[in-house]
Amino acid sequence: MSSPTAVKMGNLPAVKRQHLLAEFAGLKQACPQGIFVSLTPGDPSLWSGVIFVRKGPYAPAILRFQISFPDTYPALPPLVTFSTDMFHPLITPLTTYMYSTDVQDGGTASAFDEERLPPGGFSLRHGFAGWFGRGSRAREARKEARARGDQRSVERGGGEGTMTVAVTTPTRAVATATGTTPGSAASGVSAASSSASMPGYAQTGRREVSTYEVLRYIRSAFDDEDVLDSVPLEAAGNPGAWHAWRSHRKLTVEKALPGQGDSVGVGSEGGAQTEMAPATPITTRRPGEWNWEGVWEVRVKKGIAASLSEGVLFGNAGTADEVINFLNMDDAEVEGTKANLLRTLGAAAS
Repeated sequence: MSSPTAVKMGNLPAVKRQHLLAEFAGLKQACPQGIFVSLTPGDPSLWSGVIFVRKGPYAPAILRFQISFPDTYPALPPLVTFSTDMFHPLITPLTTYMYSTDVQDGGTASAFDEERLPPGGFSLRHGFAGWFGRGSRAREARKEARARGDQRSVERGGGEGTMTVAVTTPTRAVATATGTTPGSAASGVSAASSSASMPGYAQTGRREVSTYEVLRYIRSAFDDEDVLDSVPLEAAGNPGAWHAWRSHRKLTVEKALPGQGDSVGVGSEGGAQTEMAPATPITTRRPGEWNWEGVWEVRVKKGIAASLSEGVLFGNAGTADEVINFLNMDDAEVEGTKANLLRTLGAAAS
């Protein structure tokens, strides 16, 4: 068990600085393929990065992002923001002032929501649920309180011959990058609440998440359809993109299985497969009932083309000063640069 003194030492700025520098040095030896990161001069808590999407639904986009590490990292998550505008279920739109990571279908967001994302923010809630326990525990506590209230009302209203009915919420499994499976059982809520109130040095079973895992998950969110399929609505940074992706996947399945599209679901708000409910006369349609056909394809194609434009790649169009820059070189210049690098590496090895 770690001592309280060690925990206090871990909170010192110098120690945290060395921790981040050590993580960055490790990425020089092993970094997820297609991702390049660089430190901001004089500030190791702010990293700049570029993702080259080489496969999957967002290929061949080139995306710029930043990672800001809080003083409490790795106890609390870093903030990942994309400066490249992309229509993605986990990225909040750049034109939106503030999005809550707790937005539900038909719900509203307020300035008092628990975890909030700025424009361009990338939601890590799905991949690293352990970092976002406060909102989940609060929701589960409310559900448990309502269940107890329903149980008491049944007991009071039924008399001696009435059976007591306990209302429970089934556990829902969601695949995440860290292998965790969030549930909604009452025992899980109690354990999470007690863990939250426990001092950090006493939580010996908690595993720290490395920056490598965060980068690998971010890459998988662009090149792996299965990851996007498993994202629940409550973890989405852009609910509109979430619904558009579901519509796109449903059409893909219908084309692959002619005549079976009506019986095949591609996920619902909770990640489970459900059938369409019968039409009912309503005055206001929820976002899940809008016509999202073709929206994802058009928006993503436009975003990929913009990310590859010369103004964005070489002219820093619409972005602040970048730490990582690209040079507009022709084939001859590229070959000459590669030859110079090979000569330098050969001289260093000899």
